[in-house]
Amino acid sequence: MNNSKDNKTGNNENVSSKKDLLNGILTNAIESNQNNVQTSAGLETKICKNCGAARPKDTNLKYCDYCGYEFYHMNQ
Repeated sequence: MNNSKDNKTGNNENVSSKKDLLNGILTNAIESNQNNVQTSAGLETKICKNCGAARPKDTNLKYCDYCGYEFYHMNQ
């Protein structure tokens, strides 16, 4: 009869161990989600007036790569 009691105690410890493991996993998941903050890539763009394509703002491209629209008119 003693063996049956030991078996129940072992099962309770096993269930408790699984609950602790699950709680640890869930806690870690919640904490890691709270650390993630959405940020932007930091690239400023200028939009082509003709086709709407974006291009980096600080470049000296004269023509749109997509439609050929002339961004800058240079006098020669």
